[in-house]
Amino acid sequence: MTGKRFHSSKKKKLFTEKRLKSLKPAELLSELDLKEGNIFIDVGAGNGFFSLPGAEIVGDSGKVYSVDVQIDMLLDLKYRAQQVGLTDRIEIVKSEDNDANLNQKADFMLFAYLFHEVEEKEKFLNNYFSFLKKGSKVVFIEWDPAKREEGPPLHHRVKSEHLKSMLEQRNIKNIEIENIDYNSYLISGRKI
Repeated sequence: MTGKRFHSSKKKKLFTEKRLKSLKPAELLSELDLKEGNIFIDVGAGNGFFSLPGAEIVGDSGKVYSVDVQIDMLLDLKYRAQQVGLTDRIEIVKSEDNDANLNQKADFMLFAYLFHEVEEKEKFLNNYFSFLKKGSKVVFIEWDPAKREEGPPLHHRVKSEHLKSMLEQRNIKNIEIENIDYNSYLISGRKI
């Protein structure tokens, strides 16, 4: 996965004002039904764009597991969590490409701008989906291959219909696809 991976030297780009205004992470997570008390697994958490607002939402009775393969990103996330007093709600998890390194099942699992980087997509999904509870919410946010504005090369991007098919094969139901911001789509469903 290393050739397609977002480089940690560009981590400041993840918290730009433009990105915060466009995606509105706290609002988006709430709209997607992340709730107080949930176990939220943020796969490819990076430096916390979704983990930090997720920790606010799940509260003291919930937990966020911020999973990433890049230790630099996780260290930045840890620092950001310390700055806002959320370290008790966020557990940092260093993973490998196809090994989640988790011991907790999720109520809500997010893969934001990550799946296009994954080389062994089937193996990756099988590994992470083993950490879903029945009824868990699963959310992917990905770059739309039909829009070029910014992001990874078009040939790295995953079409929403292809991703939907992969989710259906893994008993994800009630799948919805919607366009978000100017160059991304969101796909969500529930584990049955």
